[in-house]
Amino acid sequence: MFHARYRLCDLFGIPIYVDMSFAFLLLIFAMTSGSLSFGLAIAVLLAVSVTAHELGHALTAAAFGFRTRDINLSLLGGCASLIALPRKAWQEFTVAVAGPAVSILIAAAGAFGISLAAVQGSFADALGYILSMALDSFGVDVSLGGMIFFSEEKAALVRTLSTLSIMNMMLGIFNLLPGFPMDGGRVFRSAMRAFVSRAKATYAAMMVGRCFAVLLGVRGLLSLFSGGSWGVVSILIAWMIWREGWREYQIALVEERWGGPWRQEDFNARVSPPPYGKD
Repeated sequence: MFHARYRLCDLFGIPIYVDMSFAFLLLIFAMTSGSLSFGLAIAVLLAVSVTAHELGHALTAAAFGFRTRDINLSLLGGCASLIALPRKAWQEFTVAVAGPAVSILIAAAGAFGISLAAVQGSFADALGYILSMALDSFGVDVSLGGMIFFSEEKAALVRTLSTLSIMNMMLGIFNLLPGFPMDGGRVFRSAMRAFVSRAKATYAAMMVGRCFAVLLGVRGLLSLFSGGSWGVVSILIAWMIWREGWREYQIALVEERWGGPWRQEDFNARVSPPPYGKD
């Protein structure tokens, strides 16, 4: 989002960058966690979780022969920049669900850790609690799992594991919502490609994504008016979905006119595509 970004490290040969705007997201966590030290620890875990989510996409794409240029962490989350997207619908589906799957697996691992630390309470109880809390953040009021009891000396550990697990469950669920080009939107497009062309499937995914963006933007405005901390982030994500969905549709149209995939080297060389219109 901002022009300044810094290279943190390389993982699996993929450069990991952090955008300066990501500091704002970390600041929100630090300020809303009740304790500065705990908030900073959770902020670091958030950065690790988002990176793991994006690595899920990148490594799955690599298994199909598609390289990732870099991973960028920003206020809007993470973004794995693939040099080329998988062309086959089932490959796009697999790459899209890989990120949320990693996040949900991290949440499940945290629930398992909670069950080990608990004096009373099973893995199912811990996982049910985490899922309930994650769904509650989306306005879905459910009560899953049973009571969990733990000793006072393990309270800090359980709190950290709970927060980590809930964050990752939220990350996994949110990314599966149909806000194209988010993961759920790409899953929707891959399913639509069984019936229509890639360009038309992209248009359908874009329109569904824009409806989702409007709802997300309205919720963000309501959150701002009620004093919530995440209203600005919700509005920015809604704007990103609206803008990037249209951009991906234009790329799909160009690909259809060219009869092949949009290549990044062509874009860098500023090769002008042939004119195109509406189908």
